[in-house]
Order: sequence, then C-alpha cells, then structure tokens
Amino acid sequence: MRYADHSIAWLISNLRTNDFAELFNTELASTRMRAGVCISGCQKEGFTVLPPNFRDPSHNPDVVFMAKFVPDSNTGQYLDDSGVRRELWLRKIDSLASKNKKLILDYTDNHFTKAGIVGDFYREIKDFVSGLILPSQKMKANIINDWDKFTAIIPEPVEVDFIEPERAKPDFREMTALWFGHVSNLTYLLDYMANQMHVAPPKHLIILTNNMPKEAVREGAKRAPKNMKVTLAPWSQDNMRRAAKVSHYCIIPSSKNDSRKNGVSPGRLLTSFALGLPVIAEGLDSYLPFSKFFAIVGTESAELLAKNPATYHEKIREAQELVRENYTVDAIEKEWVRVVKSFFNKEIEM
Repeated sequence: MRYADHSIAWLISNLRTNDFAELFNTELASTRMRAGVCISGCQKEGFTVLPPNFRDPSHNPDVVFMAKFVPDSNTGQYLDDSGVRRELWLRKIDSLASKNKKLILDYTDNHFTKAGIVGDFYREIKDFVSGLILPSQKMKANIINDWDKFTAIIPEPVEVDFIEPERAKPDFREMTALWFGHVSNLTYLLDYMANQMHVAPPKHLIILTNNMPKEAVREGAKRAPKNMKVTLAPWSQDNMRRAAKVSHYCIIPSSKNDSRKNGVSPGRLLTSFALGLPVIAEGLDSYLPFSKFFAIVGTESAELLAKNPATYHEKIREAQELVRENYTVDAIEKEWVRVVKSFFNKEIEM
C-alpha cells in the first residue's frame, strides 16, 4: 500500500506556530512525546502528514488525532487562545464527520466522566470519535464502562540518553535529589519538601520545570529541611542531562487520590531509570508494574534509598534494559505507525 496516498493530521493545543519544528521541541512533554513521536514515525514511514491543526482549506486528512484539549492557556501566547480553539476544533470535527473521516483521541485523561468545560467538550464530540489511544492499562480499565469502540495502548517513550548508574557519585556528603516535571505537578513536590523530605533530607534539591515558578518554590523552601540548598532551573534536555550527572536520586511525589493521575503514563519514572537514577515515587497504578525498581514514597525503603541510593544501582541497570527493549523513541514510533497503518489496512473495524 502507498501510504503517501493517505494523510493524517493532529489537533494540538498550545502551539505558537503550525510548524513541526516547534512541535518536536516544545517543553510540553505530553505533546512532544505523543503527537511528536506519532508524527515523526509516520513521516519516516512515508505517510502524508499535514501541519498541526491543518488550517489550509485544501487540507483534507483521512485520519485526525486529537491531543489533549486545552480551551485557553490564559497567557495569550498560543494560537487560538481566548476561547477561539473550541469553536475551531468543533468546526473541523463536524467537517470530518460529514466526510466520514476518522477522529482518534489521544486520551491521556478520562475526560468523558469529568465535570467542567473540558469534560463538556469531550462529551460533545464523543459520538464522532472512532477510537482512543491510551497511555496505560490502568486508563483502559478506567474507561471500560464508558467506551466500547477501538482502543490501543501506547505509552510515552523515553527520549533521554541513557546514563550508566554510578556506584558512587563525586561526593555523597553533598547528596543531591532531582525533581523534574510540568509546573502543574509542583504542588506535590512542595508538599514532599515540607513532610517526607525531612526524614532523610538531601543537601541539595534540583528542580527542573516550565514557567519558572520562583515565588512558589521560594515559599516551599521555607518548609523544607533546614540548610537544604534548592536550585530552580528551566526544563530542557540539556539541563536534564547535566542535572542527572550531579544527582544521586530522583523524586516523583504525587497522589493516588488525584483523579488526574489515575492511569497516567509512567513516562517520568522510566525517564528517571534511563538517567541512571534511583527513584522515590508515589505508588501510582501505572507505576506499580515497575515496583521492583523503585521505592514508594513514605516507606522504609524510601528512607533507605535517600540515605544510600547506591543500593539501587543494580536495580536501575535492570530497569534500563527493560526501557531499552520497549520504551525508546524508535520502539514507540513503531507502535504509533502500526496503529495508523491498521486504519488504512482495514485491519480494525472502527
């Protein structure tokens, strides 16, 4: 089959341009590592991939994937902010339906069941949706009572270079912990700094995130262990590598009671493994298949890891082999391409 004769496109929130270059390099991990990886894989395979949000009237995609819908960033820095995005996307989705084209949701949160304007949007378009791409088995379990059409599970890949776990960092007297993530997850870090981190505090905490929340971190540091140095820096691939090489372990606090985390991709956990870092993380459902490789927040194992991360280095080596086999960008690109091909090969009844 000539895949160049078939076109795909993505609807993506919070882009400043319609260029692929921005998409592949955005600081928004869920966009870069899901839409970006799908698009990259399909381009390599020879599919016609239209620019994000396919604005040209001549654009007529056969299959459209929809990333997470964000009605308004409230910053004015992105295209289609100020409430424009909702109507634009609804017009495009109506047009797809009238042409009998496929709409596939990259469904990383169970919005069909949630209150609010975002949930309302997902319920409004539900009848037009042909399939869902999910980040984890847990998310599939979450939707089983609300969805009876096509689903596929595609996790986020690990996009960092692998770093060999070291038996001893340069100076254990300067024990350094690393946290990285979207600013929306910062609340969990600040709570961890005020509570669990006091049990076995590091000398230094490095925080990598977007939007540089200086005031929130400054206030959080007041409740953190005394004399612990806190460094805040913008997230980037280069900063990730540099921070990993001077850090002894990584922390991923969260909450199993937060519905947003119910079924999330294990991406941050797997990335930490690739960086060669022992991990203290919340026991989220999507993390539990990897529980032999990390310590759960609030346990004795977490305290022991924080005092001597080197005891986990062999486990991290084993985890890295698992990641190399199943979660590299190349492996996940192939999963996206397999699913996209199935739509055109008619292997799946939609």
